[in-house]
Amino acid sequence: MTEKNIIELKGVEKRYGSFLAASGIDLDLRQGEFFSLLGPSGCGKTTVLRMIAGFQEPTQGAILIDGQDMAGVPANNRPTNMVFQSYAIFPHLNVANNVAYGLRGRVPKAEIDARVTEALEMVELGGLHQRGANELSGGQRQRVALARALIMRPKVLLLDEPLSALDKKLREQMQFEMRNLQQSLGITFVMVTHDQYEAMTMSDRIGVMFDGRLEQVDTPATLYARPCNRAVASFIGEMNILPATVLEETGGMLSIEAAGFGRMRIERNVNATDRARDIIVGIRPEQLEIKADKPADYPATLKGKISNVAFYGENIHYHVAVENIDKPIAVSVPNYFHTVDFNRGDAVWLGLQVASVIDLGKERKSSQREKT
Repeated sequence: MTEKNIIELKGVEKRYGSFLAASGIDLDLRQGEFFSLLGPSGCGKTTVLRMIAGFQEPTQGAILIDGQDMAGVPANNRPTNMVFQSYAIFPHLNVANNVAYGLRGRVPKAEIDARVTEALEMVELGGLHQRGANELSGGQRQRVALARALIMRPKVLLLDEPLSALDKKLREQMQFEMRNLQQSLGITFVMVTHDQYEAMTMSDRIGVMFDGRLEQVDTPATLYARPCNRAVASFIGEMNILPATVLEETGGMLSIEAAGFGRMRIERNVNATDRARDIIVGIRPEQLEIKADKPADYPATLKGKISNVAFYGENIHYHVAVENIDKPIAVSVPNYFHTVDFNRGDAVWLGLQVASVIDLGKERKSSQREKT
């Protein structure tokens, strides 16, 4: 992957009347990367995607694609193509004609036929040229939509929740297939999704959005290990949030007093920019050990009682109620032997390695966008 920027968003804003759908978006997307915009419904991610595609113009700011300012450039003249959430497969056309639709009248028929075959081979639908649209499975329809976009040879492929219509198993299969396809083609994919696991599985980088703003842009691993605030931490996987007091800060380390666990020394999170004496810290459920007796090999421990148990097959999820902590502590344990070790009401101990405690900085109230 090169470091060349294929897309640049500079101070992009989009308003609908007094409603601010996207605000202060500064974003550089690299040539050949798989980038995802992730966030809850209504956060503005699809608005950003549609502005890149040219279906909407920004209220202010600039969008550059391959160095060219896209102001006033219509969608059909941009070096992009989009796969929509609904796939938009034409029911009266067979596979070949669906895929070829965008080339009709632009290139000779012989070239169209060759490019249709090439595109179908890319998405592993070779030989299905004559298959009717109503004879396709969900996964095949998704592949046809991809082939129809790729046949136009865009510099950037835009994907608007492309897997949301598929069942869980097929969706997971297609995640890996699309990632492999993107890597083999070497073009930039920009995907919108509200599914954190989908974004983590497929992306080189992820931009997390809330209330029309980009909160953090990072690799999946960094977002998971060093989220910038509570909103990002809670949206990327599950996170136990505890209040803490900073006693001392030296050499990039914080000495803190954390609710329940007491005093500990943790690494300062450089992504958490809001500094204060009273902060919050995060602990991932899989970073906690659960035992019947107080563990001697952990520097921080906590006693509680099982309030809920969820069996997920590959792991077991416990909620542990702790005195003086309002919300139960979530603990996730790999299910090595397909058994549930603890039941509701059992007294347990939690063990914690302090290196896994994440400094999330000062608690911040969620912003509210201006509305009519």
